[in-house]
Amino acid sequence: MLKLKTSHKIILLVALFFVLAACTDAAKERWHSASFGDINVSYIDTGKKDAQALVFIHGWSSDTSVWRFQTPEFAKDYRIIVLDLPGFGRSDKPQDAAYTMSFFAGAVQAVLTDAGVQNPVLIGHSMGYAVSRQFLLDYPDTVKAVINVDGAYFRIPPTRKEKEAFEGMAAAMVAAHEGPNREEVVRGFLETTFYGKTAPELQKEIIAFVLTADPYAATSSLREFFRLEQWQEHSFDVPMLAVYATNENLPPDHADYLRTVFPDLTYVEWDDLGHHIMLEAPERLNAVMRNYLEALPR
Repeated sequence: MLKLKTSHKIILLVALFFVLAACTDAAKERWHSASFGDINVSYIDTGKKDAQALVFIHGWSSDTSVWRFQTPEFAKDYRIIVLDLPGFGRSDKPQDAAYTMSFFAGAVQAVLTDAGVQNPVLIGHSMGYAVSRQFLLDYPDTVKAVINVDGAYFRIPPTRKEKEAFEGMAAAMVAAHEGPNREEVVRGFLETTFYGKTAPELQKEIIAFVLTADPYAATSSLREFFRLEQWQEHSFDVPMLAVYATNENLPPDHADYLRTVFPDLTYVEWDDLGHHIMLEAPERLNAVMRNYLEALPR
C-alpha cells in the first residue's frame, strides 16, 4: 500500500475541499430566480456563458424536466436557459392571475433580463410555441430564431357559426377541467396527444406528472390559450424550425400555413411519434436541432 507523507495528505485534503466547494457552489447556482412583478420565476442557467443562448419553454402543465434530454447535450456548445413558467414547477403560483400567453411571455422576458441574455433562440413545446409566438409580438426584434416542437396553435374560424362552435367546445373543455372529474378529464385529454404511438410507460409517466400541476394555473392557462383574439394572423421575419408528429389533427395545409406565419420555415414531420417528441426521440430531435442551429447566421 502506498503511504503518503503528512504534507501530501494535507494537499489532497485541501484539494478535495475545493472540489467539494466548487460542486456545492455549482449546485447552488444551478437554479436562479427572476422577479416578474411580485412573482418569482425559477430558471436554470447553464452551459457556455458567452455562446448563443437557447431558451427552452415547456408546454401546458409541465416544467423544465421535459427538456432533460436536451439541456445537457446543448450545454456543451451553447448557453442554456430553461425556465418554469409561472404557475408550474418551482415558480410562484398566484391564484388570482390570468395565465395569458402575454403573461407567460412577460415572465420569459423577466428571466432574460435577469440573466442578461440578448438575441436568444426560443425553443417551445406545445403551448410553449404559443408563448414564443406571443413573445415575438410583445418583444419584437429581440429573437434570433424559433424552434417549434409539435407546437399547438389555432386558426380563427372563417364564419361566425364555426367560431361559435369553437368557443362552445373550448368553454366545455375548460369547464370539464374545473369539474369534479378533473383527473379523468386530464387523463383522457393527454391520451389524445399520444397518437397511439407513445410507449406505454412514458404515457404513464406523462399522465402522472401532468396531474401534479397546480389546478388553478392549469385551468387558467388552458382557458387563455383558447382565446381566439390572440390568434390574429401575423407574419414574422424570424427563421423557424418546426418539428411535428404526424397526427389526424394536422390539417392538410399545415406546413403551408406555418410558412405564411414564418416565411423562413424549415419543416420536419415524423410519423412514428406522439406529441412529446423531446422525450420520445431525444437523439433524433437533438440532431435536427443541432444541424439547424449550426446553419443559422452567426
